[in-house]
Amino acid sequence: MEGAASRRALGTLFGIVLLDLLGFGLVVPQLGIYAQAYAAPPWLVGLLMATYSLLQLLSAPVLGALSDRYGRRPVLLLSLGGSVVGYVLFAWADSLAWLFAARVLDGITGGNISTAQAYIADVTTAESRAKGMGMVGAAFGLGFVLGPAVGGMLGAWGGNLAIGAAAAGLSALALLATWAWLPESRQQGAAAGERPSVRIVLAVLRLPGLGAALLLSLTFLWGFSMMEGTFSLFLVARHLGAPPGGALAPELARRASWLSGWLFLAVGVVSAVVQGGLIGRLRARWGELRLAGAGLLLVGLGLAGIPAAPSYGWLFLPMAVLALGSALTSPSLSAWVSLRAPADRQGEVLGAYQSMGSLGRLLGPASGGALFSGAGAVAPFAVAAGMMVAGWGMLRRMRHTA
Repeated sequence: MEGAASRRALGTLFGIVLLDLLGFGLVVPQLGIYAQAYAAPPWLVGLLMATYSLLQLLSAPVLGALSDRYGRRPVLLLSLGGSVVGYVLFAWADSLAWLFAARVLDGITGGNISTAQAYIADVTTAESRAKGMGMVGAAFGLGFVLGPAVGGMLGAWGGNLAIGAAAAGLSALALLATWAWLPESRQQGAAAGERPSVRIVLAVLRLPGLGAALLLSLTFLWGFSMMEGTFSLFLVARHLGAPPGGALAPELARRASWLSGWLFLAVGVVSAVVQGGLIGRLRARWGELRLAGAGLLLVGLGLAGIPAAPSYGWLFLPMAVLALGSALTSPSLSAWVSLRAPADRQGEVLGAYQSMGSLGRLLGPASGGALFSGAGAVAPFAVAAGMMVAGWGMLRRMRHTA
């Protein structure tokens, strides 16, 4: 695909990813709040947040390799269909068991982002790759601009039924748009789709220059998802005065939904501005690894600032710093990985990259919940900030060997 056809395909893909991630943004920030409504202790809230990533860890490399073999379009259709059904289950969940079931199904088919990244790699040049990856990041940011705020409103009005129904409807629209308007970007694929997911990841780790990048992605997302997995617990305990572990009263759950929604709205605005409008120019001036290094330090600073905020209003400052750092780090790393992946293994490599990210999102909420339970509300944020500094050190070594 070249020229106008490539731009049309990217525009269509942007709309599809945006619709899907709007649904994602509606649901994910509310998971911890609804788990607390069922009296889930912090460690179990962490496991609920980690369940999706555990299943995605196992399935993403297989889906990526299948997209190399059979095409990006059918894998996107499969993933979006799984999201629709998973959100329907979330809408009707009336217990922790059903919340877990919804996240299991969505995780098994959750190859949306890695397949979209592989599609972008198919239709962009090396020079425009970071900008294309930033487009997915911008869709993610916009999903978190509108998703959490609307999710908070829907949650206050109709609970998880309203949130899940809206999310399912958005993913269904994305499914229809993919079927109707998105052309296939890849005609012939590799035979890698028959290998088990663990072997795919190990094979990619052995590719020159890619192993360190995958481990860095693991470190970054492990620390970042510690914050994601425990933030609702921190907000409720520190700024609403409700001790963790008890059943959260409906009025407090509604208030928590509103407050978290406005915070993530601010995060999404910053992410969308950086990834949608600035990342291409910054990449041309500084390169992927320098941008990722600056981003890691900013994320660490934001994480350290969250527990230091004396009141709810002050949380907006460290959250904005954290959002800026994440907006620099994520598309820079994914672009760097895709530029070094063999042309016939883009889906496999980006699927493995997604799996390492999923492992981080698995370990982060689980370990964050355990730290919250055992060492207090500040511990997950302090440890996560330290991991960002460690990641910055890893990246400096990568720059010297790249």
